Amino acid sequence: MSLCFETALDMVVAQLKIPIKEHKAFLKDVELLSNFINQALADRKSIFAGSFTNLPETATYMCGNVIDVPDRFNCYLLLDLSYAHQVELDGDDYVYLHSDCRSRDVRSRISSVFLQKTLRDDLYDMLGRQPLVKCKARTYKLCFHTSIYPISAHTIIASQLDSKNNARIVFEFLLAIKFPLAKVPRPASMPMPESMPLQTMAYWLAMPVTHFDVHFNAQNYLGRVHVWQVATSDQRQRWRLAVRLSYMLSIINETLCTIGIHALKHTCINLCERYGLDKADKPLSHKLVDMMNTHGSHKLTEVSTAHNSGYLVNFEAHPALSADCFKTDVMLSKMQAKMKKANAVNMDKFKVLLELLRQNTPRKGKKQK
Repeated sequence: MSLCFETALDMVVAQLKIPIKEHKAFLKDVELLSNFINQALADRKSIFAGSFTNLPETATYMCGNVIDVPDRFNCYLLLDLSYAHQVELDGDDYVYLHSDCRSRDVRSRISSVFLQKTLRDDLYDMLGRQPLVKCKARTYKLCFHTSIYPISAHTIIASQLDSKNNARIVFEFLLAIKFPLAKVPRPASMPMPESMPLQTMAYWLAMPVTHFDVHFNAQNYLGRVHVWQVATSDQRQRWRLAVRLSYMLSIINETLCTIGIHALKHTCINLCERYGLDKADKPLSHKLVDMMNTHGSHKLTEVSTAHNSGYLVNFEAHPALSADCFKTDVMLSKMQAKMKKANAVNMDKFKVLLELLRQNTPRKGKKQK
């Protein structure tokens, strides 16, 4: 017996659904962990105190092959800076930020390098001793990791004690500074997504320019308005399923080195920026194809083109990038071939995959997310 690809995909999705009780427990633990981190920032009088308001959106629950993310998931930590600051354009279409306060911890011009380093120092000092946080029936041990190459990413890992399956909650994010449009008008030179009129947006972002960008000067930021901020609950739910499926495929394909959970969240947001919410809101199988295309040889082509044109300087790619892109292309070709056939999925082989998912998916409760 065989199945069409879409039917098989629906069966996989059914196995990946998280019971509502488990999802709510995850969200509650995320809230308590976020409160602990925010309070620790306040206690040390960090310049980031009070600015981690959307930290819960960057969380991921991970246990075996199972992952869960909040309804409003994000790959960016949107900083609500508590001290007064001004926005400046310096004739090069980049954003520069100036502090209006006289604190010794904040300089007149807010350097993106200074911002990243200060955050790393604060989190290392706070979490270096791996503090324990009690969340009702579970206790977590916290630690912090960061990467500078190939990009400045920050990771807070809350490992659940006495967990048989290495259950953990991971906060992984890139920095972006949030500016409400009602208070700080969008710079005229900043590109707007063609699919979204300005009046529907609530804020714009200043994102630190990456160190391998030829225009990087340690002080400049990219101004962006993400359509992701106005995605509906239904649209986000469908993208959550795409993230879960893509993560499972990364495990099967052994490409987690370069296609981890943060990269998949980032891909969702970028696809919505590229196509607009409506065009990006395709059937699940087409979402998977778009995500895999992003991480196949197309990625190598984009990197090569940017490097040859002089836009990338001192870029350090992951050693496994080429091999992972090739493996993704192979899996994508097989998937597209099955999508074209009426009965492409062998039921006997498919049962093996479903059994693997059942063994690694929480089955408590009847209602599922």
